[in-house]
Amino acid sequence: MTSSLDTYLFPLLADGVCPAGTLDYDLASGSMTWSEGVYGIHGFRPGQIVPTLEVLMAHQHADDRGPFTHLLKNLADNGGQIALLHRVVDSRGRQRQVFTSLHATNDGRGTAARATGFMVDLTRTIREETRLTAEAAVQGALAHTAAIEQAKGVIRALLGVSADTAFSILAAHSQHTNTKVHVVAATILNAVDEGTAARLLKDCGTLRRRRDPE
Repeated sequence: MTSSLDTYLFPLLADGVCPAGTLDYDLASGSMTWSEGVYGIHGFRPGQIVPTLEVLMAHQHADDRGPFTHLLKNLADNGGQIALLHRVVDSRGRQRQVFTSLHATNDGRGTAARATGFMVDLTRTIREETRLTAEAAVQGALAHTAAIEQAKGVIRALLGVSADTAFSILAAHSQHTNTKVHVVAATILNAVDEGTAARLLKDCGTLRRRRDPE
């Protein structure tokens, strides 16, 4: 159960291996056996420390130590399986986002005797997912801005109003229909492609003889 464990988690590329390893936990004594990957997650080399429950808990983020301790106690008392996402602070003080799963096995008397499982460092995966989400949000915002500006141009051309008035018309229709402004803008642009923009604005009650003050 202490063999290496290679993990490849989206959105990392195929060569982006997440550090991972296996562990074996004696529920009675608190002693543990870690694979090389679990040592690495905690910032150690195999043999550099003696893994125990105390060492494991000492490297938990302060906010996660209580819930993790509670789950381990429940595992020792009732058996079964636990899984949790928590934070490990390694020997260099670096915080890692980690997923751990443990399954208890019983002795001959039906008492939970030991737990085996695995630990996966998700830090790189979560960081990459955050980066991709942020980039998508920026690209989406730019696309929305472009659509709104184009729709304002359509309204100005059809109604002969200023840019500010065109946006006010968009915003008013957005509020009236409880629809986001960029969605209203996209609807108008689709109507332009279909040759129905003038009728759409009329149906919305905005196509009227409206001119900006001289």
